[in-house]
Amino acid sequence: MDLVKSQHNRPHQFVKYLSKKHNITVVSINDWWKGKQHDFEEYSKEWRKVLEKIDIVYVTDKRISPVIQENAYPYFAIKRLLKNKSFDVHINYNSLTLGYFATKSLLKQGVPTIFDLADDLVGMISESPQIPRPLRPIGAKVGREILKKNIKLSKKITVTNSYLKEKYNIPNNKAVVLPNGVDTELFRNYGNTKSQLGLEDYFVVGYVGVLREWVDFEPIYQALRELPEDIIFLVVGKEGRYQENIELAKKYGVIEKVRFVGNVPYSKVPVYISAMDVGVIPFKLNSITEHALPLKLFEYMACEKPVISTSLPAVMDVAKEEVLYANTNKEWKEKILLLYENCESRNYIGNRGRTFVERNYDWKRILEIQESILEESLK
Repeated sequence: MDLVKSQHNRPHQFVKYLSKKHNITVVSINDWWKGKQHDFEEYSKEWRKVLEKIDIVYVTDKRISPVIQENAYPYFAIKRLLKNKSFDVHINYNSLTLGYFATKSLLKQGVPTIFDLADDLVGMISESPQIPRPLRPIGAKVGREILKKNIKLSKKITVTNSYLKEKYNIPNNKAVVLPNGVDTELFRNYGNTKSQLGLEDYFVVGYVGVLREWVDFEPIYQALRELPEDIIFLVVGKEGRYQENIELAKKYGVIEKVRFVGNVPYSKVPVYISAMDVGVIPFKLNSITEHALPLKLFEYMACEKPVISTSLPAVMDVAKEEVLYANTNKEWKEKILLLYENCESRNYIGNRGRTFVERNYDWKRILEIQESILEESLK
């Protein structure tokens, strides 16, 4: 992942925590195309001090496809890097080919790899819009073989949930569940922020995050047509199918009830979540999302907001009854109305959610575990 040009995610927390005591070099593909959609300078300006403390190396500066970057350039990039630097331990964050070449090269120097498998990478290949549809089955097959090699060569494999461990037969002596989490100091309830955002007259259903191919607003748009006029949908984020979702809202005749605000500085995200009455995770159920445990789940909860999610297995396994679930437009309508009509239920669920993440999903505790895994790998 390109830390400079991507919206905040799991590896941002890795480098923020680990860079306090360790020297870090990040090797990544160059996500140059994201800059065409939005200004990440503004989005990530609070992270500038963190990013300045680490060395970021791109496999290439050329503006070429990420698929080509991932598969054609890693060998040479890693070879150049190892001529000038030595390392104690390697974290392969969610990478197949680039991660494999780095793992294999570093292993020759006695450097162990911790493979952080945060998503179903094979599933993502099979659904990727950047790969021509006829080639996706072949790509998924190749990806699965490379994944097996990464698992075999890595000393430990950290996974966001047990489903990934089971699906890819990761040995028990290698697998460690290291879930996603939330910065509970930054993400908290900032009170009634609706007035400063011009939303004081509305019941706000909100979404925060990327608008990639697995995000499905269609059932929410359908529900909005039958919900009271003072219920609106707030969308915070821009990466991915931004314009397509605007056009879809127009198609369903609900564009007046949807507020697209694009990207906002990361430190301001909790302010927007605090203005929401409900946080939503409207994902398609497919091979990408069946093992997804989105950061936004914990961010909504930390801000004391009730959550409605598609019935994602990993979310259901982790959050259980702390979250409401909806898949069809009828179910989305029912769950939104349930919370719209009952302020006490919203507050009760929100308070329980805050307690839930404080006890189980604070990034500080999760990253302390990660650091101990890295230290033990050197023994």
